[in-house]
Amino acid sequence: MPLGELLDETFKLYRAHFTVIAGASLIVILPGLLLTLISGSYRANPFTTIQQVIQNASNPEQLQAIQNRNAQFTSSPLFLLSIPIGILLFPFTQGVIFRAATSMAAGNLETIGSVLRGTVRRYFAIWGVIILTGLVAPSVLVIVGIWVLIRWTVALPAMFAEDIGPVRALGRSWNLTRGNWWRTFGLWLVVYILVVILQYAMLALFGGIAALIPGLGDDLRAALVSTVTSIVSALVGAVSPIVFTMLYLDLRVRKEGLDLDQLARQALPGTAPA
Repeated sequence: MPLGELLDETFKLYRAHFTVIAGASLIVILPGLLLTLISGSYRANPFTTIQQVIQNASNPEQLQAIQNRNAQFTSSPLFLLSIPIGILLFPFTQGVIFRAATSMAAGNLETIGSVLRGTVRRYFAIWGVIILTGLVAPSVLVIVGIWVLIRWTVALPAMFAEDIGPVRALGRSWNLTRGNWWRTFGLWLVVYILVVILQYAMLALFGGIAALIPGLGDDLRAALVSTVTSIVSALVGAVSPIVFTMLYLDLRVRKEGLDLDQLARQALPGTAPA
């Protein structure tokens, strides 16, 4: 598939299974969002901070007070608790959409619960891919590091679709992207730009609306902006895993003559909704 068709198939899959994909994305971010709201650190979100800085640009004392207040919010025990929780949930934020997209592309029926359970079963394998990838990311040879990371782009969909471990998944991605580096890199670059534009456009729209609603107190306004930011980031961020799942399928069709019936036999059977 050319780039346009890959993106078209991505959005078709997203629309067809929006409830499951969006639901799984939002459930994963919910613990961190709740801790942000309960701890009060939502008051330090960028939109609210920028608004306060602009309003007090000519008042150095007030600017210093804003900085001190934000530091206080982000050092609260509940906010600090969100850090290890975020680490524990990191494989979900990285893997849950790959799990959903891989199975749904094979024609399996999924629910939010079955997607989360499928991600739990591969929890440590996802950590393996994350750790091995992370060892390459800070490479001193930046160009080499980027080259390797692009070759590993489809490791997670390979892991879920073929039920293999992290090392073998990285190897499968390496083989599938051989001869397709520039195409994969181009897709990665386009998707990254697309997601960033969508995120900032939606954040500017909904965050701006939340910031301008009259009659809201500063705390409620900041909480609303922080909530909108988290939800928009989760929903728009789901696009990337779906795109790279489509790329994985496309590469297998090109190199191995894969059809969806074959993938459906390989993938774990979906769970019918209750």
